[in-house]
Amino acid sequence: MNSTDLADDRTSSGQNRRLDGPGPVGSGLDLLRAMAAGEILPPPAMALLGIAYVAVRDGDATVRRKPVDDLYNPFGPVHGSAVAALLDLALGSAVQSALPAGQTYTTLDTRISYLRPLTAASGTLTAVARAIDVGEQRAVAEAQLSDADGQACATATMTCLLVEMSQEGSPEKPNRTWDVSDWFQIA
Repeated sequence: MNSTDLADDRTSSGQNRRLDGPGPVGSGLDLLRAMAAGEILPPPAMALLGIAYVAVRDGDATVRRKPVDDLYNPFGPVHGSAVAALLDLALGSAVQSALPAGQTYTTLDTRISYLRPLTAASGTLTAVARAIDVGEQRAVAEAQLSDADGQACATATMTCLLVEMSQEGSPEKPNRTWDVSDWFQIA
């Protein structure tokens, strides 16, 4: 599924809608599909790290990025934190996509197994994650990261505490050009 498919399938009723204003705007799946379709801004870390949504479904998320030499560690391959960021976004998105309106999560634990070094020659990296257990208070998700040839490069699991979203909206805007309230609007 590409971003065009996501735009066509962003609500269960098939209607196009813009998610504006602070606070909860719909289910976690609605929120992520709106980000993937470009209706609301994704977190700026996604742009900084070159991460894009490929697909978002109920309890599943797929994200992608191309490793570039800007992310290499001093010894050659892509730094583990860049791989961790890609897996973290996929895992968190899988959990969020399974949550109802007004609920989100905070990460309790993430475990990553790095299976092979990655370089720009690895091609586009794809992380596929799925929520494997979503309860009333916690959720667990698992993910696999593959290179352009489909070889497994890393695996990860995440345990999350489920929490209610704040109904008060964003705190006072910090002295910068972006904050969480920007997720709900496009300038």
